[in-house]
Amino acid sequence: MQPVTANAFEIKYISGALMSAEEFGVCTTFVSAKGIIRTTFKRNTKYSDIFGMDDNHFMPVKVTYEYRLKDSILAGLFEKYDLLALKPCEFEEQACDGGSWQMKIYTNGVNHKFKGFMAPEPFGEELADKIRKLIPYQIEPMLF
Repeated sequence: MQPVTANAFEIKYISGALMSAEEFGVCTTFVSAKGIIRTTFKRNTKYSDIFGMDDNHFMPVKVTYEYRLKDSILAGLFEKYDLLALKPCEFEEQACDGGSWQMKIYTNGVNHKFKGFMAPEPFGEELADKIRKLIPYQIEPMLF
């Protein structure tokens, strides 16, 4: 029997902060061992026309960016971190801004889902930092 290993994960961060219409309130980041990072940002309103009637000022509800890296770069991330060891923080408290996250870990077996307010233990902050430093993003992802 083959051991269960993670081959992709998705982190959805939902900000609880009060935001203006042009700010993104939700960020979903998908990372695959096959070399794909996809970030999707959503606004809390359908369309914002607060700047005037000019079509150039309308902002879409959702913006997605996809990045393709060499397989080996992201495969190394999956080798370094045992994602299946992640779990919600033991001393979970709601964040100051009310933000929360949900994480799905896709495996060759059963997929895992969990959520929280603080970065997951034991290496959630380190993983988030590593993801942020992998590439220059169009918009830096919101993670934990």
